Amino acid sequence: MTRISTNFFTGACLLALLSQSVHHVLAAPAPATATDTDASDSSAPGYISDATSWGFAGAMLSVPRSSIAATSVGHLALFAGGRLQNDSYSDVVDIFNRRTNKWTTARLSVARSEVSAGSLAGRYALFAGGFDSSFRPMKVVDVYDAETAQWSTISLNTPRGAPRFLDLGDTTAIIGGLSGDLQYLSRAVDYIGADLSVSNATIPSVYPQFGLAVADGDCGLGLFTSGYQNNKPGERFNDFQASNQSTLFTANASSASFSQAPAFPSPRWGAGGAAANGLFAVGGGHLFGDGTTEPLTTVVDRVDLFSASTGQWSNNPLKLSVPRDYPMVQAVGDYIVFAGGSDISKDFDILDTRSGSFIQGLQHRPALYTLRTNAAAVTIDNCLMIVAGGLVNQSRNATASVEMFNACRT
Repeated sequence: MTRISTNFFTGACLLALLSQSVHHVLAAPAPATATDTDASDSSAPGYISDATSWGFAGAMLSVPRSSIAATSVGHLALFAGGRLQNDSYSDVVDIFNRRTNKWTTARLSVARSEVSAGSLAGRYALFAGGFDSSFRPMKVVDVYDAETAQWSTISLNTPRGAPRFLDLGDTTAIIGGLSGDLQYLSRAVDYIGADLSVSNATIPSVYPQFGLAVADGDCGLGLFTSGYQNNKPGERFNDFQASNQSTLFTANASSASFSQAPAFPSPRWGAGGAAANGLFAVGGGHLFGDGTTEPLTTVVDRVDLFSASTGQWSNNPLKLSVPRDYPMVQAVGDYIVFAGGSDISKDFDILDTRSGSFIQGLQHRPALYTLRTNAAAVTIDNCLMIVAGGLVNQSRNATASVEMFNACRT
């Protein structure tokens, strides 16, 4: 992601920032080795708007695995950790440099499950939290500096697995996750500043939530919404329900703030999301039924839109071409791309954020070559979307397969 100045915004971003009331202000210590040159150069190549002209290439990870933590920084994509075929966890990091078209490898400081990934200030890739072999939540954050190609570690204030990331520019928020205690879901927030300092806060939500985090770094805005919540935190038996809670995070110079946002209009599990041009799209997922009058599980095709300019969810949801559960969702230029999450279609659904509608009538729609679940997806330079790893053959086998969809002009 290109580093942006968090005190300058235009259009929908500026309107959104001016309209937000600040409820909690925050701030952000520093962190083993692979080398890549020119990786943090912030120049972006632009993207090809005709999706039928996007290029395709394949590659392989160094180790087949699923549940990989992936992020991009500068011209790099990093794929860290994951679950191996024997159910153990990997510490391998595969690193792809778009400029050189080369792969290198590195290692996390410790192999662990439920690691999450994000970026910071256009320079750092962060791999945070997780569980050790005894299922104890961890504080460790592995940090890769794209300018120096060096690794280090810092620590979260609150240990947890599978936290959510919001890259807000010069501040990254690491939100919630799995706490490993009776409450099960965490309300903790750790903020990492551009100097790698760490500060913390707590979301004062009614119920702890394991939500979806969607950021528009160019706007300095992030939305934590959907997912599920525990209606009986701290009690012996948890009560997990689809969540309508939404929290809006806003970058403020070198800090950030959060405030309550309008309720998510269609609570469900397993949705995916991304944002571009101040438009946040949350789509797919599933609902649980009683198994008698309705199916036990129903995968949905609904897409809900949140506008940064109005601070509201749209009353007119969109539809995917097929229902998708846990879809991979990425911003590519002005588009938001939905991929996977379906066992009946390999095709992408492409939302044009300028019109607020899906592109129709593509004769040669971009599509996955291999159907897979539990895969990682990331976009480099806002134009190269990469899908890596996951499970194939009806989720029986881990794969090292990588698919790259190239919309870059140069």
